[in-house]
Parts: sequence; structure tokens; C-alpha cells
Amino acid sequence: MILYSVLQDIKIKILIYLNKLHTLFLSHNKGVVIGEGSVVYYKSRIDCYSQSYNNNGGILIGKNCRIGCRNIRYHCGMPFYTSFLADGVGSKISVGDNCRVNGAYIHAEKSISIGNNCVIASGVNIVDSNGHVVNSSNRTSGRDVPHEIVIGNNVWICMNATILKGSVIGDNSIISAGSVIQGVIPPNSIASTTGELSIKEIRM
Repeated sequence: MILYSVLQDIKIKILIYLNKLHTLFLSHNKGVVIGEGSVVYYKSRIDCYSQSYNNNGGILIGKNCRIGCRNIRYHCGMPFYTSFLADGVGSKISVGDNCRVNGAYIHAEKSISIGNNCVIASGVNIVDSNGHVVNSSNRTSGRDVPHEIVIGNNVWICMNATILKGSVIGDNSIISAGSVIQGVIPPNSIASTTGELSIKEIRM
């Protein structure tokens, strides 16, 4: 047990070093801005087409965020890696301050905005486009029209939830595990689609 504990501590220290190195490397990518105190964990992917973060696109991660795929002493056994993709010229992903994103996939063809103090759990998909055209005789051709996603402050999106294009999630809301959301969720709500859609008020 003692040897195992020592080896685990060594492994964690190595991963901390790799995380810092990975964050430093990503911060030099054109189109990616990583705020002070934020860490992007090793093996996470941050990809964008823009050459600088501005109104024409890019990826912005605010201050004191943890973006990653950690499965040691947190979400043990989690199989997912975090991936951010701003897919195309003008596409944008912005994450506010003090957010935790662990094992989620965020893909913007237009714009995905996430507020401050948000928690996004493993297996979550946030995608602002259907990808393929719905009414098409050939599924391999054509591109869907994207619609921006806006996620407010202090939002918790639980494991394996999916947020689809055009969604707006109000401040202080919770999206239940496994839910599929497309539409407007009012502030201070718990939303679930596991069964019938259920939206309940959170009494603060």
C-alpha cells in the first residue's frame, strides 16, 4: 500500500508538470487565449482555424479554469478526453472564469459562449450545428446552418448531456445527466429529458 501510494504521488506530480507544459504550448497557438491561472490538462485538444482571437473567431478560456480529462482522484475511470474545436473561419468558443470542463466535447461552427463558474462533466457534447443537412438525398454532402449556443453563469451540465444548436441555458441552471437540450432553459432551473421533458425551478 505504501509503495502504491508513493507511485501514485509520483504519477500525479508528472501529470501536473505535463499539464503545465501542455498549457504553455497551447497558449502560443494563434487564435487561442488562455487566462491567468488556467490549466489545460495533458491530452486535451484545443483546435481552431482563426489566426487570432477576436470578433472573427478563436478560442478564449478565462481565468482560473480547469480544462481536461483527469481521471485520478476525480471521475475515476472516465474514458473521455476534452476537445474544443472552433471549426471554420469566424467560429468562436468562449469560456468564462472559474470553470471546470472535464471530458467534454465542444464543437462550434458559429459561436458557443459559456459563462463564469460553470461545471461541465464528462461525456457532455455541446455542438452548435447538426453537421449534415437534414433534408438531403445525400448525407455526405452539404453543411447544416449553425446557430449559436449561450450558456449562462453558474451552470452545471451533468454527465453525458447533449446541448444542441440554438440552445440558451439561463444562469444558475442544472442540466440533468443524459439529457438532450435544444431550446431555452430559464434561469434557476433543473432541466431533464430522461423520460418526458421536465423543467423545475431551483429555490435559492
